[in-house]
Amino acid sequence: MKIFANDNETSHGAAARRVVARQFSTCGPCLIEGEVVRSTARFHVINEWKGGDDFTGRQRRISRESVHLTPCPSCRDHSRTQYPDGYMD
Repeated sequence: MKIFANDNETSHGAAARRVVARQFSTCGPCLIEGEVVRSTARFHVINEWKGGDDFTGRQRRISRESVHLTPCPSCRDHSRTQYPDGYMD
């Protein structure tokens, strides 16, 4: 999946970084919420993630405190992940 393999994407001819919002999970890897469209002081507005490289196109607000934007060791796309390829919830 491009989301995990390489976060660099091109958009409208210019290089852009795809920022993915992830939610902590207590019993497995972090859950992908979606791609961040814009941020406010209290919320991130995201395109919901459907799976693979597909986004639903629906946008929703999610509080900044409930997600993180950089990969942590519990994220599947972290360089030293606790959950190797093929791990399924």
